Amino acid sequence: MKLKVILLAAVGLACFNGSSQPSQRAIFTSPNFSIFPDMVTWKADRAFLKGDTLYSTFNGNDEPVFSSTTGAYKRSIVLKNSHYPQLKSSVPMVDALYNMTLNELDLLRTKDGYFDTGKSWGGVWTRDLSYATILGIAIADPEVAKNGLMRKTKDGHIVQDTGSGGSWPISSDRNTWALAAWEVYKYTGDRKWLETIYPIVKNTVEADLKTIFYPGSLPLGESSFLDWREQTYPMWMKPIDIYRSANLGTTVVHFQTYSILNSIETILGIKGGRYGRLADEVKSNINAQLWMGDKGYYGQYLYGINSMSISPRSEALGEALAVLYDVADADRQKLVVENTPITEYGTTCIFPQIPEVGPYHNNSVWPFVQAFWNIAAAKVKNEAALSYGMASIYRAAAMYLTNKENFVASTGDSHGTAINSDRQLWSVGANIGMTYKVILGMNFEPNGIAFAPVIPHAYAGKYTLTNFKYRNATINVTVDGFGYEIASFTVNGVEQTPFVDGGATGVLNISIKMKNAPFAPSKVNLRSVDFAPATPIVALNAGMLEWKNVAGAVAYTVTRNGKVVVNTSNSSYAIGNDDCYTEYQVKAVDAQGYESFLSNPVVIEPQDKTFTVEAEDFNPKSELPYTSFSGKGFVEMTTTKNTRVFIPVTVGEEGDYLLTLRYSNGTDRMCCGNSAALRTLWVNGKQVATMVFPIVEKDAWSDWSRSNAVRVHLKRGKNALKLTYERHNRNMNGDINLLMLDNVKVVKL
Repeated sequence: MKLKVILLAAVGLACFNGSSQPSQRAIFTSPNFSIFPDMVTWKADRAFLKGDTLYSTFNGNDEPVFSSTTGAYKRSIVLKNSHYPQLKSSVPMVDALYNMTLNELDLLRTKDGYFDTGKSWGGVWTRDLSYATILGIAIADPEVAKNGLMRKTKDGHIVQDTGSGGSWPISSDRNTWALAAWEVYKYTGDRKWLETIYPIVKNTVEADLKTIFYPGSLPLGESSFLDWREQTYPMWMKPIDIYRSANLGTTVVHFQTYSILNSIETILGIKGGRYGRLADEVKSNINAQLWMGDKGYYGQYLYGINSMSISPRSEALGEALAVLYDVADADRQKLVVENTPITEYGTTCIFPQIPEVGPYHNNSVWPFVQAFWNIAAAKVKNEAALSYGMASIYRAAAMYLTNKENFVASTGDSHGTAINSDRQLWSVGANIGMTYKVILGMNFEPNGIAFAPVIPHAYAGKYTLTNFKYRNATINVTVDGFGYEIASFTVNGVEQTPFVDGGATGVLNISIKMKNAPFAPSKVNLRSVDFAPATPIVALNAGMLEWKNVAGAVAYTVTRNGKVVVNTSNSSYAIGNDDCYTEYQVKAVDAQGYESFLSNPVVIEPQDKTFTVEAEDFNPKSELPYTSFSGKGFVEMTTTKNTRVFIPVTVGEEGDYLLTLRYSNGTDRMCCGNSAALRTLWVNGKQVATMVFPIVEKDAWSDWSRSNAVRVHLKRGKNALKLTYERHNRNMNGDINLLMLDNVKVVKL
């Protein structure tokens, strides 16, 4: 359902008198909140400035002191660290939130010289620090950012934080580290840092290339940062299914990593080109496999077992990154920003939402995601989208008196999400990024800073930043006006192109005069916080696919091997006789056209084309007391025991077959461990794939599961299958890489 258009500054509220009332016309208004230069109103609450203090009547966190004289909580907005650049502008609320944010950054800095992830989250997490660094931490404190990044390396590789099923490779977005490390280099120009990060990024990429690619596929793995399984995936998807999926945001991160590696090799004089070609291939595949022309933005991910289908939900972080890193061409960039759904309180992580799942990634806005979206909106000069996005970040920070990690999209409230934290590092980075990367338009490149301010008309005025340290120079910059077109750019009184060379020294006084030209007309896809239908649960009974009617659904779509076979209003479908491996799924569609996730796959494996081979028939049988195995037992595989397992497979016909391995892995908790097991599969002496064995659950050694399915070509007669432990199979735990192997299932395709 579409909302009424939210009005911009042209339809401001009436002026008020008094310190707790707005003194000027509104910058932004919506049905439930408004942004003024010195005040934010939200329903019955307000945040306002008085002297050097920011007040809020909303009880958003437990640190600010309550002021009985104003009836509000308060927080000082005096910038406490004089080493930071100082901001003074025509919008006092922007200045106040800038100061509050940098004060919060200081509180996150530890005695050991790195940044905690948030008030409630001690320590460093790879993706949190990385995204925060890209947005603003690389600029605010590059040395501490470096320290934190190096803490997230091990044995010359980037560390993947815990994730569904045992961390990497189910979760594979650790290369956000590479994007952050590159951002630090672009700001500092530190060649030694570049020489340090190059082998780390290269080692990580090479391990990924052996592990998270299928022939012709996109890089595989869980949605970047969206690592709470039921919050963004259908309930039937197990960690192995998530490993096999290809998410938009994660694939863009990999694309950009390959591009960065190519650039690093060029700067360091290393003969290369391979990573540039790989980046081009991934970019082409993203556009071929994830672009939805009917919607004008990219799909959330590809998912399934053997046949992949696209999830038509939008995924805000991935959409923004596709724009920022030029995965989308110029025309598609504009379409993405215009068409990706946004809501009153911000751009939700996914859209539409998942029913019967509480707010966290689902039904939520995350300021760091919003910041990437805002920078993307600024890049394509979409004033409306940028105005919504800036209002989202400023409303939340002002009302909560802190940079919360997330808030509920349907209410705008910081209360009600599954987990939250004050002064979350990537939200801090988000607020910093609004000043440096949008309003001041600082685009850092290896050889300097390109200035391209983008200031919505409602934010027109002067923005002066002083004492900005850049390599061997100190920059004082003033941007005057609005729009995105620069009328004049002077450095120490001399007009030049809007670029500062990385080798500049001394004090640079920069004056940027904007043309004050109106933006071209722009639009956004403003929606209420809508929910898709629930996912059908499908069963096969006597040749009929059957499911219960889904609330709100008006139709169902049945797919066979990823292709639509019928649209129906019935709750059953006769499949006939399938004489080959086949996957059926069903999705529900409501009156608005919103689609549920595809149902659990119903897999047809003809008995005459399916058989199993017991691992223990050809390898040492374990004496461990686990149960529910097939055959006579199972084989224990560790990094030192049975590191090479041989399984002969005999088939009567040459052709393509689907192989899966039955295993158990009870090394840790499925949600939080880092000991997914990995092995390399060889067929007739040729290395063909990495087999992944996610954690099932802690101590659940008698709970058997299936590995990823791999398509292989077998010759008629006897084929030699071998499962080995190789260097690139080293997981994030490093020590525990353990599984019990039961059998191999072979299905003729």
